[in-house]
Amino acid sequence: MIVFGLAGRGFPIKSDSPIYTDDSQSIAVQMVQGSENNGTSNGITHLIAHHLLVAVNLQTGEKQWTKSASYKETLLGEFMGGVLVHHRDDEFGQLSLVDMGTGKELLSKKDFRTQHPSLIAILSNNAHQMAVLENHLYLEGVDGKFYRFDGKTLSEDAKAQDYLSARFFIETELPGYFATHPQPVEDYQTIRDFSQAVLTEPAIQAYENLQPKVVDVDIIEKTALVSYRQTQRESAEHMLLLYDMNKHQVLWERNIGIINSQQQQPTVRTLENSYVIQAGDRLLVLDKKMNKRSVHYHLRWNRPIDE
Repeated sequence: MIVFGLAGRGFPIKSDSPIYTDDSQSIAVQMVQGSENNGTSNGITHLIAHHLLVAVNLQTGEKQWTKSASYKETLLGEFMGGVLVHHRDDEFGQLSLVDMGTGKELLSKKDFRTQHPSLIAILSNNAHQMAVLENHLYLEGVDGKFYRFDGKTLSEDAKAQDYLSARFFIETELPGYFATHPQPVEDYQTIRDFSQAVLTEPAIQAYENLQPKVVDVDIIEKTALVSYRQTQRESAEHMLLLYDMNKHQVLWERNIGIINSQQQQPTVRTLENSYVIQAGDRLLVLDKKMNKRSVHYHLRWNRPIDE
């Protein structure tokens, strides 16, 4: 059950991707990275990074599956009935599709090359030049044109440029938001303005010196999740609060533990009735309204935490 096979060694864990869920919102999949201390020489600490795909069953809180990964791999999102993975292969890009329930490949890199050669021919080695939204893959090709791929057909689509720009624009402020809240591109300035307005609220200003950060917003409900440190120490635990802009008050607040300095802020996936939160080596599921924790999972040891 030991993550990365590093028994007995302490190493920080951080998010390496947004959290993705299947259609039923029963399984959460994320890539995480652990940095192993490989000793010190000439005053320099040497770290070795290890990557892992982790799937957690959100109904039972148990491990669904794990799979070794590489720094050359990037999770793009839920697509074609699985989670789409981009592979950087020198100056070329490759794709594979992983079943969210089993971790097995639905389509290998070879399958994509064989079945969708026109897509692979224009695929960049830069995963930031593509985005999955509402079961379509939008991308900028190596030919400088913008495309949409629906799982069967590749076609030029000028909207792809808007989607890619919007994702960069909003995720500068709210990492992972694009994957969680697919919505019209024109709404993203409103989202950014709302996020900034939350930080000016007197109740939030009280944490001004503790690095408050908006990590998710709900424009319809006018609420925001805000993270901050308990103290200014780097080792301080993080607090997460839900703030209501209509009532101008904190609805609930919870300690979510220590987040290492490489990650700094929690990763959040918003579901219909709950939040899935990755904070350091812990994955939590919190009820939106009641602040009740239904899942508490240890990413370091890949097992649920007994309360």
